[in-house]
Amino acid sequence: MDFLIVGQGLAGTLLSFELMRRNQSVVVFDDPEKPKASNVAAGLINPVVFRRMTKSWMVDAAFPQMELTYRNLELLLHTEIYFPSSLVKILNEDLIDFWKEKAYANQLTPYLSLECYKNQPIGNLKNTYSFGMVNKSGKVDLLKLITEFSDYLNSNKLLIKEPINYSQLHFADSVVTYKAIQAKKIIFCEGAAAFENPFFSQLNFKHSKGEVLEYRIPDLKLETIISNEIFVIPVGNNHFKVGATYGWDNLNWEPTPSAREELQTKLKTFIYQPLELIKHSAGIRPTMHDRKPVVGLLPHQPEIGIFNGLGSKGVLLGPYFAHQFAEYLTGNSENIHPEANILRYFKTR
Repeated sequence: MDFLIVGQGLAGTLLSFELMRRNQSVVVFDDPEKPKASNVAAGLINPVVFRRMTKSWMVDAAFPQMELTYRNLELLLHTEIYFPSSLVKILNEDLIDFWKEKAYANQLTPYLSLECYKNQPIGNLKNTYSFGMVNKSGKVDLLKLITEFSDYLNSNKLLIKEPINYSQLHFADSVVTYKAIQAKKIIFCEGAAAFENPFFSQLNFKHSKGEVLEYRIPDLKLETIISNEIFVIPVGNNHFKVGATYGWDNLNWEPTPSAREELQTKLKTFIYQPLELIKHSAGIRPTMHDRKPVVGLLPHQPEIGIFNGLGSKGVLLGPYFAHQFAEYLTGNSENIHPEANILRYFKTR
């Protein structure tokens, strides 16, 4: 066996897929009782940081790999998971010039239109707005991706649905042994649960809690994603996902009335149709202190690796770093991006 992968959220799914494409043997351990942020996340793809009107970190390299990876996964799984679309950013009048200026100055034109649209309707929203248009956006159906890939692994006897016991891992002669399984390396893709992993006590995790609402809004004829402090994503059958909140305290998986009120209040500032709340979900985003992923092998124990910290940009960044890490693990490259490399936590000071 080449690799044990622990965790089958977005990170574990992408890395397993990339390793298998390179003819590596993989077994995935996934605890069915452990919640996944990927099952809660809306799967939004946004290449722009609106607050500063800059490109999202690594977007020029990540976007092409993202599209290629999700299309390849669709071919493997025989289902549609990637839905490219436009995104409408509602603008106040004082932000229109800022949009135009920064779009040009920060080389955003591959992703959005320089033109702003003044006092025009969006779908059948009652008001008219000024807005900018992000042309390269979209969503990934993360729940379908993870469920379908789980079924694929299971049908090939590559998935073990149980938690892994750290104390039963043994390392000798460059081999990892867990119960009756032996592998060259074990890669942990545990999301927020990595905080409790004893092998990574030196890493500086800073997870955040996010909450998302799903509404049924029959009277809202909207096909594009909207951003206006919060996002509104059409998901079909008159259903829309609305989010997301950010919190760094009380990091649990329980939805809160305060987050529901915050999202609903913001939503009602621009959507006036009757709302029917279908679902309220909460999750813990796996993020690091510097909001960059963490990728690589422990320098003092290279049989152990980690792929984590994808955070709120995981849908966009995950495919790029899974591809890069798989190349590294299979000896095809010596490169892991320095800002994402686990070695940044082991530099001598």
